[in-house]
Amino acid sequence: MNVLLQIQRVAQTIPVLIIMTIVLWSYYAFVVSLCGVLPSPELKTVYMIVYHLVFIVFCFSYLRAIFSDSGAVPPQFYLTASEKEGLERSPDPRVYLESVGERLPVHEVTLTNSVRYCEVCQCIKPDRAHHCSMCRRCVLKMDHHCPWINNCVGFRNYKFFVTFLMYSCVYTITVSLFVAPWAVFIWNRVPEMRDLSEMDKFNIMIVFFVATMFFLAVSGLWVFHAFLTANNKSTLEMGRAPRFRNQGTVGKNPYDQGCKTNCMDVYGTGTFMLCPVYTSRGNGVLYQAAEQAPSDMRRLLSSNGTASEDEEIVYNSEIPLNLEPVMSA
Repeated sequence: MNVLLQIQRVAQTIPVLIIMTIVLWSYYAFVVSLCGVLPSPELKTVYMIVYHLVFIVFCFSYLRAIFSDSGAVPPQFYLTASEKEGLERSPDPRVYLESVGERLPVHEVTLTNSVRYCEVCQCIKPDRAHHCSMCRRCVLKMDHHCPWINNCVGFRNYKFFVTFLMYSCVYTITVSLFVAPWAVFIWNRVPEMRDLSEMDKFNIMIVFFVATMFFLAVSGLWVFHAFLTANNKSTLEMGRAPRFRNQGTVGKNPYDQGCKTNCMDVYGTGTFMLCPVYTSRGNGVLYQAAEQAPSDMRRLLSSNGTASEDEEIVYNSEIPLNLEPVMSA
């Protein structure tokens, strides 16, 4: 079993290695094959400066998306040893889990109006959290598992993922536009291009087509996630709307607070809104709901994502809510 798990982990890195190989090859094609033969030193300087600025930001955003934690569930939501023992002994596990869930700020339920419990992680899922079979843990505000970053996209790294998509578009369109004139010259066999080696011609032509195709593909995905961000939805919630206790499925998205506020929840405010640094608001457990949500979900969060004093009185019992995450093994 351990061998199969190791094989699976190695296989999961293949898409990332493919992307990194393509990026490194595109760097060689642009810097060596194209910039190395530009006729004007001034033009070469402009190309190199603009390209490297975009390249650095793109690579940094990609690495942040890969290596940033997606959002582990806080320890408060995990069953204690005594609660696990009580669950095993209980004649009605559903009723027992309901009693355990009363000490937690959870409002979403299953299709059978039961508390959302993960048998694998042995925790009660916070609102908007889901279990990822690839990461083998529950993730706060899980969006999806992305093989191209070998990571789950969740509350803690969603900004890094969408900024990666944005700068992927910027990088690919920059390469495409800068290379396009020279690709046309090669295609039309302009005399000035005859001195280029066949390998340089090949690299310039192929990097133009690859960059253009990647831009068309990634830009569509970026627009989709821009729509999700503007409406405060996740990919999973697009397929299945959340259900609330004794309310069923709320017709209108209960987490939608308006486009501006929704975007600030992901990007934050200030100078670094569009930079691949963490500026998202909230804590991934408590959410400010809109007016159309059930009345007990209308709660306010301060700007740093901690619960207000009144909120803690409502949700706390004997054990205070600890928002420090439990990291996966």
